[in-house]
Amino acid sequence: MLTAILKTVGPLKLYVNNQAEVNVSAGRTVRETLKGAGIPPELVALVLVNGECEDKDYVVRDGDAIKVIAVIGGG
Repeated sequence: MLTAILKTVGPLKLYVNNQAEVNVSAGRTVRETLKGAGIPPELVALVLVNGECEDKDYVVRDGDAIKVIAVIGGG
């Protein structure tokens, strides 16, 4: 099976049992990967794949390192 690593930052860790890294399947979009991991895609403000900014429609490849950062609100 082709795999990638999903790295969560801040409050997004709560959706993956406080794990900083989760192994995920390659071949799906980032959006599908987030949903599969239990992370609501609308909470993600920034997606970095191998250090490069990508959108949620990026198709995850074998060996990718995906880092997701949450929307932060304030006043």
